[in-house]
Amino acid sequence: IQQVAVGRLPELNVFGHDYPTKDGSAVRDYIHVMDLADGHVAALNKLFTDSKIGCNAYNLGTGQGTSVLEMVSAFEKASGKKIPIKLCPRRAGDATAVYASTERAEKELGWKAKYGVDEMCRDQWNWANNNPWGFQKKP
Repeated sequence: IQQVAVGRLPELNVFGHDYPTKDGSAVRDYIHVMDLADGHVAALNKLFTDSKIGCNAYNLGTGQGTSVLEMVSAFEKASGKKIPIKLCPRRAGDATAVYASTERAEKELGWKAKYGVDEMCRDQWNWANNNPWGFQKKP
């Protein structure tokens, strides 16, 4: 989405528009990079303070699904730019909805996502707008 907003791509391919969801697009669990980093720190703290930890897996996410088209709309709101989309057929193997079950991370790590989709899009747009070529220098 950000690549379209900064002008590096002409449009966003949206794969699947006939899913049994409220707007026909796939549903995913998007997570703010700061929430992801906090979750990693919480897991490391658990690793270093719990002698019985072993090898555990924790799902990090918001635990809520957001459709692809809802994410596009939130990014348009954050950036003030219209994101042209191209509706494409589903890709083989894509699930209708995938989102994290975060109960274990909440219970064992004391971790819970703090940011929602609007904050994710705002912060991503602020970064992308100031760094349209990412970490690369403009060619």
